[in-house]
Amino acid sequence: MNSTRSTILNHIRQALKRNNLDNNTISNLEARLAAHTIHEQPTVAADLTTTFMEQLTQVAGTVEVIPRTTDIPFAILTFLQQQQLPPKIVATARLKAINWPPQWQVAYRAAQPADQVSVSYAFAGIAETGSLVLLSSSNSPTTLNFLPSNHIVILSQADLVAHLEVVWSRLRSQPLPCTLNIITGPSRTADIEQTLQVGAHGPKRLHVILNTQKQY
Repeated sequence: MNSTRSTILNHIRQALKRNNLDNNTISNLEARLAAHTIHEQPTVAADLTTTFMEQLTQVAGTVEVIPRTTDIPFAILTFLQQQQLPPKIVATARLKAINWPPQWQVAYRAAQPADQVSVSYAFAGIAETGSLVLLSSSNSPTTLNFLPSNHIVILSQADLVAHLEVVWSRLRSQPLPCTLNIITGPSRTADIEQTLQVGAHGPKRLHVILNTQKQY
């Protein structure tokens, strides 16, 4: 845990007068987390893949389904060609194992203003809304999600969930990230004279590559 985060949490504990929790309080808190109630949820079709793709399309996102992880470069190339962009991307370090074509320029770092295309991995996809959940880490800086005009997200079919509440349950089983982003479609706003502006606060295009390869 970094020092800034520790300082903030310590201030909160002091304000709540909870610097040292007794065992009974800890047990009660853990029981509440384990038995938390879920509010009424909309019905989502059993086919999460179709539902997710339909919802994503409705919010102006695009998607391509691939059967194997090795198909990722070809799917990205298809998108780049459609948008008339060069094979130059900035990506999450999780993609270092990919066998990229030799003529490609692939950088594993935080995005910079000059970058046109970023590629990141999603922690989950929410079928209910067509949203993507992305976690920040040293291998996947948050700038990848918002700075370039074109954001490509790799999503495993196994990580599709029906509702947002499932995401919180999964997160409780691991250390929490510093930042969690829930992204629904490309950036847009109608605040300026009620005229829709795409890319006002982030990427103009959001493209999802849905990997259906089974994970073992």
